[in-house]
Amino acid sequence: MACFDIPSSRITTLECFGRIFDALGFATVIIGGEGQVMHVSHLAEQHLGAGLVIKSGTLAATDAGSDKDLQAILGEHISGAKRERDALGLRRIERRPLILRIVELTPDMRPIFDEAKFVAALVDPDVCPEPSPALLQQIFGLTKREAHVALKLMCGDTLQEMAEQTGVSVGTVRTQAKAVFAKTGTNRQAELVGILTRLAVISHEPRPAEPTKS
Repeated sequence: MACFDIPSSRITTLECFGRIFDALGFATVIIGGEGQVMHVSHLAEQHLGAGLVIKSGTLAATDAGSDKDLQAILGEHISGAKRERDALGLRRIERRPLILRIVELTPDMRPIFDEAKFVAALVDPDVCPEPSPALLQQIFGLTKREAHVALKLMCGDTLQEMAEQTGVSVGTVRTQAKAVFAKTGTNRQAELVGILTRLAVISHEPRPAEPTKS
């Protein structure tokens, strides 16, 4: 089935949905009623071999313990049995666990998804889902430098780290941060992070988070 009637490229319906999910920043694997992988989005492909693999056409975790839990969750969804959980963290080497959540498609949605039964949505906690700096400037009237500071605050950078990265004083960065809070109508970093995270959904520009400090 072509998506949106594009006969030249013959994009399938699932490929089309995969591209939409990617554009919104959601890494997804679409799965059929018997557990078969029907489509892996481009963002989800980036996790294959590093948290996830596809074995014999089905989804599996690279870590044995995580895979045991994953197969139990998938089995509950496939069989229709009472589900104990819908999400888990898939352990990875020297990285935070990859978060996976199963979202079941309702019966009226399945025909749209070529009779797929559920979607595995992936969240990488090592990637910061930044909204576009230009978007922040347009919405809140931030300067280019203030937008940069806002995104750094969102991803957990300290004022000291920002000062070192940009070659300015901590006092200058603090002044810029105060302007960000004032223009966004927030008082705490947690509030700012909440707003910017929601905006990231409509302006997907992720970047890897800074390495965890020991």
